[in-house]
Amino acid sequence: MKTVVCTFCNSELYAYDGPEPVQFKASNFKPLRPEWPQPKSGDELFCPVCASKFVGVSVQNKQIRMIISSEYRGSGNAGKL
Repeated sequence: MKTVVCTFCNSELYAYDGPEPVQFKASNFKPLRPEWPQPKSGDELFCPVCASKFVGVSVQNKQIRMIISSEYRGSGNAGKL
């Protein structure tokens, strides 16, 4: 299991419970708080804590770090994806 983290607010959001290598399917992401909605297929990816829109991802050893655009929130420059 990997923890999914927002790189803007550094909040732990989801538990990834899926196969390796990581498959970005909504059903593989379980919210860590009951008030956060379960992602649905086709939904925009955003942080339920700070509302930052995700534009990329960095898969690290035990974390999946969701990257935001500096143009969107003024921090966390993702470069060219």
